[in-house]
Amino acid sequence: MNPALCPVVCLGGANVDRKLRVAAPVRPGSSNPVSARETWGGVARNVAENLARCGVPVQMLTAVGQDAAGRALLDDAARCGIDTRAAEVVADALTGSYTAVLNPDGSLHVALAHMDLCEQLTPDWLARHAGRCRSAALVVADLNLPAATLAALVAAASDLGAPPLVLVAVSEAKMDRLPARLCGVRLLVLNRGELAAWAGTEVLADGVTRLKAAGVRDVVVTLGEAGLGHTTAEGELVWLAAPVVPPEAVIDVTGAGDALAAGLCHGLWAGAVDAQGWSPTCARALARAALTVQSAETVIPDTEPLPPVPL
Repeated sequence: MNPALCPVVCLGGANVDRKLRVAAPVRPGSSNPVSARETWGGVARNVAENLARCGVPVQMLTAVGQDAAGRALLDDAARCGIDTRAAEVVADALTGSYTAVLNPDGSLHVALAHMDLCEQLTPDWLARHAGRCRSAALVVADLNLPAATLAALVAAASDLGAPPLVLVAVSEAKMDRLPARLCGVRLLVLNRGELAAWAGTEVLADGVTRLKAAGVRDVVVTLGEAGLGHTTAEGELVWLAAPVVPPEAVIDVTGAGDALAAGLCHGLWAGAVDAQGWSPTCARALARAALTVQSAETVIPDTEPLPPVPL
């Protein structure tokens, strides 16, 4: 399969991101002055935009409301190069939203996610788009999808000839949406809190071992500014440090994890992982995340296409 001719299909959340940055440490139970900013978000949407800005053909399967926000979101995605023709527009519904309250240093204090529209993305919806998924170079899904849809997606990924499947976690609260058996999952991307919520242990290596036993081929565990850990073909867990970003350079951490996930997906799509293993791709993904935290945008707007991968 020539990846340049086949799209990456991204399934999951697409919403309005609202970022409220407090001017001083949060005072619970009181009004807190903030600066406010709105942009587009959703894990699947963010991954799709990052990939599109790197020159990757992308299709997005999602649901938005039949409202001004939904129309503007799809229009903006199309301008970024994302194929949104298969997106569901749901009447009498509000487009999803994600509200992040940021500390003065740009770190996340708390986030509120209104993602009810993702419940419309049922197994029947997935079946209507089975042809798109089968013809993809790579399928990427976030865990905003309902549990039954994720189970159907994982089952389809086990079929002979199915494209690789990447799952991207979205929160600790939604880790229970993962199917018990994960055979067919090429890569699972999650942070340490999400891993602990799923595995019931704070010991990262033990959690990764349990994911591998459930059938996941490879796992990447993100550790914020400490970097990440990735599995290898030999069954080892390798740790990579993140690029150093001075605290004064951090503007907004929103979207950094999605940028990293997109970098990992790019490595799979381009064949770099098969040729070089995970470490070079993970290093490039960490660099993309480091650039993202230094931007006020959820997705860096002027991303240059990644250099050709030496195979």
